Amino acid sequence: MNDPAEMVEIGWTDIRLFLAGWQIESGPHSVLVNPGMPITFPAMAVHHITETDVEHAENPDEVRAKIVKGADILCAHNVGFDRRFIRGHNLPWICTFKAARTAWPELQSHGNGSIRYERGLCLGDARADPPHRAGPDTWITAHILLDLLKIYQPETLVEMTGKPVTLIKIDFGEHSGKRFSEIPDSYLDWILNKSKMPSDPDREDVVHTARLEVSKRAVAAPAPTPRPKTTDAYASERHDPDAWRKEMERGF
Repeated sequence: MNDPAEMVEIGWTDIRLFLAGWQIESGPHSVLVNPGMPITFPAMAVHHITETDVEHAENPDEVRAKIVKGADILCAHNVGFDRRFIRGHNLPWICTFKAARTAWPELQSHGNGSIRYERGLCLGDARADPPHRAGPDTWITAHILLDLLKIYQPETLVEMTGKPVTLIKIDFGEHSGKRFSEIPDSYLDWILNKSKMPSDPDREDVVHTARLEVSKRAVAAPAPTPRPKTTDAYASERHDPDAWRKEMERGF
């Protein structure tokens, strides 16, 4: 998504550490936001929010200030996207997308809704509907976060968020859809040494995963086979630079 872009709705679900452990405190909540610019028709087709709906809605800056107030950590399923719109604060982030990739690499997909069904989270819960609306989406993300908090401490999740994602499959080029473990050495070399990806922030995860795969292959590569010892008459000459003198002396 290219700028200019702005929110048309924001949702949140609050999670808190109680004596019994991590639990949802309240939610899901949502408010419409007046983006101050036209809403595109493709965007309307996803969330079904029209310009009439947001005509008298709140200002984005006012909503941003309300969202961060009282929070210790912010969480989103793809922080790289949400961070663009929830700005103007110094709070740490947790990215449930990155963390889920690390915790459950075997999942068929790491999209918000797909994780919900594969992990069996909040199924049959009306608060998760309708899809592609801010409040229900945060309800699902909150349950993914609770599932992750059974494995990791919040500080660990924050640390994961600051690192690149280890991808499973490549999603572009001639090898699109293949696992990184299936990509030829020559293509990995192209990614790392011949393309512009190492200097492209949007390809950070691709470059990170390609480096890991190259390193993995280097470690797994078989050791070179030692050359067999030679027994021919000139073997000593290959190891002893003065062997020819000795042969001459023996001749005299």
